[in-house]
Amino acid sequence: MAIDRNHIAWVVAALAVAAVPLSFFGPEGLRMTVIGLLMLAGPGTALVLYLRLGSADPGADGDADGAGAHRSAAKSSLPLAISIAVASSLALATIVSTAMVFARMWSPPVAVLVLSLVTLLLLVLGARRVPVSAAGAS
Repeated sequence: MAIDRNHIAWVVAALAVAAVPLSFFGPEGLRMTVIGLLMLAGPGTALVLYLRLGSADPGADGDADGAGAHRSAAKSSLPLAISIAVASSLALATIVSTAMVFARMWSPPVAVLVLSLVTLLLLVLGARRVPVSAAGAS
């Protein structure tokens, strides 16, 4: 059973939404887990989904010539997509926190809110993109 991009987008969106109230109050273990996951993979995963990296959605004609080669190439790009997601999430978290320190407005809950908003914005932009036609330009 393949993982659909929409399922990943819904999980990332739920993580981003859950992190906002947990940044203000909640059990400490749950707070650290959810906010840590958001900082580690939230905006980066949304960016990877926006750029359409990683495995492609299976088409209706799964037994077309070359479909197996396309699937194996998509699976080989999965480690690249994961590393881009983690690296860009950590870079964005560092940029937000550094900007807050230099502006002398350090507030961790606000930083979590900014990262959540960026994540949700990238998810919305990725969902609104027009899918590329497999038949080419017609």
